[in-house]
Amino acid sequence: MTAGPTSGKPRFQVCGGGHLDRHLWLQSDPVMGRTNAARQTISTGGVAANIASHLAAYGGEVRFVGVQPADEAPAMAARLRATGIDAAILPLDGEVPGYSAVMGPDGELLIGAAAMSLYDDVTPEIITPHLDPALPLVMDANFPEAALRAMVEAGEAGRTLFAAGTSAGKVERLRACLPGLHALVLNRAEAACLTGHADAPVDMLARHLASGLAESGVVLVSDGGGEAALATRTDLARLTPPALKVVNVNGAGDAMAASLFWGLMTDPGLAVPTRLQTALAAGAAFAAGLPLPALAEPS
Repeated sequence: MTAGPTSGKPRFQVCGGGHLDRHLWLQSDPVMGRTNAARQTISTGGVAANIASHLAAYGGEVRFVGVQPADEAPAMAARLRATGIDAAILPLDGEVPGYSAVMGPDGELLIGAAAMSLYDDVTPEIITPHLDPALPLVMDANFPEAALRAMVEAGEAGRTLFAAGTSAGKVERLRACLPGLHALVLNRAEAACLTGHADAPVDMLARHLASGLAESGVVLVSDGGGEAALATRTDLARLTPPALKVVNVNGAGDAMAASLFWGLMTDPGLAVPTRLQTALAAGAAFAAGLPLPALAEPS
């Protein structure tokens, strides 16, 4: 992995899902087959876009590359630019992507619906010309495997590569990219899909996956409020996230990923247990609706 910057802002390019998220928050326990009172929030979403937003909030110089139908692209680009992100939203014919979630009064997801067919039409020819082969790349698993592989292969030797699993149904797309990754963030279900070990503890999943990454690669495997693990080929840490009142679990993994990726770029010598503790604190704060903890500036 290339070293973190010696001065100035850390630079990232982030590529993957970027769309609108709609969250409906039920005001009481759900009653099936009936209309339930709720409040609604609409925000920029997508694993990659969420990570980009957190990295920009930490003070990074962030470029985001994504796709939208031509009529929607300017609005999405404007949303991202308003948060300090340099956005390249490429036009692609198809259905507007989006995610809708119904959340219970306890902040837990009751049901989510993802309309993501547009991302399935992304090709290497659409994406790779818009990526800088030298800049660190963060990607999710929203795009097809061929596009993800092309993104990795188009980079210069030694370029830093980070990835986030996105979902159990999509994480398999990252398999061919694993040997080039310097960091991978997954939940337990995603890690089980990649390893084939559904009943293994998170520390075993993390260590198994770390053995298949780049030599300095790290893997974070989380399990909601349960124990999480961070592993390299030689080190391992386990920790249970801090217990905070949950407001919204959706997106907590993206907050953890951004915290981990930021730390790897700005403080590459940080001890594995401290790195895990920092990432889990970010995820817990996000889930509780609190500001994310401040992270170290590059030295």
